[in-house]
Amino acid sequence: MRALIARWVQLWDLHERADSLAIIRIGIALVVLWDFAAVGQLGLVAPLWAPIEEGGIGPAAYGVPSCWFYERFGASAFNAGLLFTFACISAVSLCIGFRTRASALVLLLVSSQLAQLSPGSDRGIDTLLRNVLMILVFAQAGATLSVDARQRTGGWVSAAQVPAWPRYLIVLQLVVMYFSAGMHKQSQAWTSLGGYSALYLVLHQPHFAAFTLPHEWLVALRPMLRASTFVSVWFERLAILVPWLLWLRATRDRPGRVRAIMNRVRLLEIWIALGLTFHLGLSLSLLLGIFPWGCIALYPAFFSPETLRDAWTRLELRLKPRVIAR
Repeated sequence: MRALIARWVQLWDLHERADSLAIIRIGIALVVLWDFAAVGQLGLVAPLWAPIEEGGIGPAAYGVPSCWFYERFGASAFNAGLLFTFACISAVSLCIGFRTRASALVLLLVSSQLAQLSPGSDRGIDTLLRNVLMILVFAQAGATLSVDARQRTGGWVSAAQVPAWPRYLIVLQLVVMYFSAGMHKQSQAWTSLGGYSALYLVLHQPHFAAFTLPHEWLVALRPMLRASTFVSVWFERLAILVPWLLWLRATRDRPGRVRAIMNRVRLLEIWIALGLTFHLGLSLSLLLGIFPWGCIALYPAFFSPETLRDAWTRLELRLKPRVIAR
């Protein structure tokens, strides 16, 4: 039992470079800023979060306040704009890594306040990103690629070692999201009973489809859409195996036939590639807002910093002009 406890403590006490967390931090901030830019461009700040008396769908100014900020400072279109401004500033600060933990905390709190003011406009991806922001509040995601690193070390890039457990928790969050989504796909359209017709059917809906295809085109594409539906369901359900696959990859030097086979066939890389293809396909074919990009922003959690740096080095070598010896 003591050995088991010691191994458990060792797992959560591992340290690594902060590259993966830094890329996740930047990705989340950029996705959130993209979303805020769309809200501002469409002029939806007041309609979404101002009180009813001032043209919004938020709470009545003289009713029971629905969030702490309105309770403290009053419900008004001006204060709705102030909350939105705080959200934008904290997202920019998080992106550049200035007072990283404080920026993540402010963005987390302001996003929560906006969600309380307009629950109907709060989406699953907003909840997912707030969960990750909560992790970043306690992580050291600003240890590199940040203003914080510049102020501390004099350089934008730092080799400082940080706890690895925040990356593990982000992986766990993605696993729970995918697995629960896959297990909830129980309607006939997602199963053989409905011919795996979910994607075929949703592309007929103008509210969801990013573009309208002629019916005969969709009929011709139906076999591919059925296969895509089948793969999507099982991609999500098989997410439960990802922690095990990551462990097999981290311990690839140990003996074992199963470990050797799984690493040789690169099942983990296949699953990650399917996920990226899945989200890119969603972003091109369906109107899902920032959902695909918010999920992709978290994918660096599946890679250790060493893996990311090795991939970057190989890319640099390929892009580097070759000098032909004369």
